[in-house]
Amino acid sequence: MNKIEILLLQIKISTSLIVFVLLPTNVYSLDLSEAISNALKNDPEYLSALESLKAKREKLDQGRAPLLPNLSGSYSNSQNYPSSGNSLNTSTYSLSISQVIFNNQLNSAQKQSTLIVKEAEANFENTKQNIFLKITSAYFDVLNAQDDLKTVEAEKKAVAEQLDFAKRNFEVGTSTITDQQEAQARFDLIRATEIRNRNDLAIKRTNLEKMLLVSIPEYIQGIGNPINVKKPSITNPKEWMKIARAKNLEIKAATARLESARIELKKSEKYYLPTISASASINRIDTNSSSLVNNDSETLSLSVTVPIYQGGIFKSEIREAIANFNKAQHLLDLALLNSDRTAGKSYRNFIAGLAQVEALEAAEKSSKVALESNRLGYEVGVRINIDVLNAQKQLFSSQRDLSKARYAALLAGLELKASVGELKKHEIDLVSDLIKKSSIE
Repeated sequence: MNKIEILLLQIKISTSLIVFVLLPTNVYSLDLSEAISNALKNDPEYLSALESLKAKREKLDQGRAPLLPNLSGSYSNSQNYPSSGNSLNTSTYSLSISQVIFNNQLNSAQKQSTLIVKEAEANFENTKQNIFLKITSAYFDVLNAQDDLKTVEAEKKAVAEQLDFAKRNFEVGTSTITDQQEAQARFDLIRATEIRNRNDLAIKRTNLEKMLLVSIPEYIQGIGNPINVKKPSITNPKEWMKIARAKNLEIKAATARLESARIELKKSEKYYLPTISASASINRIDTNSSSLVNNDSETLSLSVTVPIYQGGIFKSEIREAIANFNKAQHLLDLALLNSDRTAGKSYRNFIAGLAQVEALEAAEKSSKVALESNRLGYEVGVRINIDVLNAQKQLFSSQRDLSKARYAALLAGLELKASVGELKKHEIDLVSDLIKKSSIE
């Protein structure tokens, strides 16, 4: 094999190493924002949480209604057929109105209804955040699986060409059979990896489709070029913990639940308070009998009810309320601890992820240089075939790790936002736009 043939073959191998980056991709129709939008339309967990919130909001009207005037009317008609004489037709009309003047139970229930809605709203927003993260994670899983398959296909092509190179060198007597056998072994191993990666991609695609309940394109465009993700302006994990304690949605829900339990305890402790209500009614009786006079009546009443003894239920309700209050306090303490852990962990993961991306970008560049050096060394006889194969493996490994690190860093940034209750659809849109811009630059 002359030098020109060797040079052309080396160029062919070099091209295969970067072909998976440079090849144009198919037009895609599902970016991350669209995936999230589909989830908000179809995801049973989200739709269930939305209906639950709607139901809880009705507690406001239900808590206020008993304190408003209660107006009711009634009408009845009766026919009496005596054994002798004419039948007697009697019609009765009534209209009544009642108003609670004081009822500690109802007043407390109205306050609790507001807290129930606050808790439900916090739980709903937290569920929405979790769905954002769940869909984003599944979406990134597909992108990672695509990159893994694309990389192993490029690696297989590069090793196949290196195998061909070793065979030609063996035929002309410039290398040993060992070079050919090493390349063949590496090629067979990569084929097995390709099968595994192809199956993994199919599983990840199915998982995302089942989450979105829509078909997804054959190929989804991922990160194509280096992305610029800004570090957070707050650089102290304790500051993030402080923000999380004020804004974390689980803490907001637990706080509302605790306040509701506090009101319930006070309500049960004041069981002895009277209930006072007023009512007025108008009644009219019409009859067709000349011997009976139509009877109209008007009634005004004031009712005061004082509980004295009801079988010990009040004492039992107090003990129950104390236990529920203590439970709510413990749940709030747990939410605070979880918030500290989550905020601190998310911040550190985000910062470490960005640093890892930077390091792997440098590793990718140095791996390309190392591969070229090993290839040239193999050409002049100072490197053996296994050195080239190992250098190829190192390059593709660094590219796989870099791809995963980029998506992991983006996800960690979203998790940090969620830990402080600030993960909105807008944040998803920003990440989606970042990915799209990286693929066209």
